[in-house]
Amino acid sequence: MDYAAIGPYFVALLALTAAPGPIMAVLVARSLGRDTSGAMAFAAGLCAGDVIAVCAVALGVGVWATGKPEWLSVAKYVGVAYLLWLSVKMWNDRAGPAFAERRQDSRLASVGAGMALCLGNPSTVLIYVLLLPSIAPTGITSLEHLALIVLLTFAAVGAVFFGTILAARQISRIIASPGSSGALSRVTAGVIALTSVWILAA
Repeated sequence: MDYAAIGPYFVALLALTAAPGPIMAVLVARSLGRDTSGAMAFAAGLCAGDVIAVCAVALGVGVWATGKPEWLSVAKYVGVAYLLWLSVKMWNDRAGPAFAERRQDSRLASVGAGMALCLGNPSTVLIYVLLLPSIAPTGITSLEHLALIVLLTFAAVGAVFFGTILAARQISRIIASPGSSGALSRVTAGVIALTSVWILAA
């Protein structure tokens, strides 16, 4: 394992994770709504998906997964179905505190959707196929090395995803009047729905 490559790996993963794309669009849209804990759960699912992906590539499963695109498609469709359901619910359920209260039972669904979208995105596996050889040119030779890579990966993607939520929440507080709040819910619902179509067409 090349310890000198830890910094470049971390920075590269930060940049690639923060790059604009459908997953970031969904995360921002969810964060602008009133369901902060749901957005956090979604981000946790994304982080878990990245950890699973890096472990799969490190163990050689990623090569098999890229050769079985139907498995990636299943994960993508599950994630898109959840996002479409969520956008419809946000559009129709835009009124006040009851909106957040009725979604307390959807945290696990949010985690699952984050994982499904992350793992259903072919670029997730490809990113780690490209980056891992830079930090482990001879492969992962011990559990300690794998644990370090998992920790670095979680720190990088977590910093981006949870940082995005915190930034979006600050913006949301600025426009938190009752009138703008309902409009914001509809706008974010529309963004999530359009992003779902974008993911489906990708």
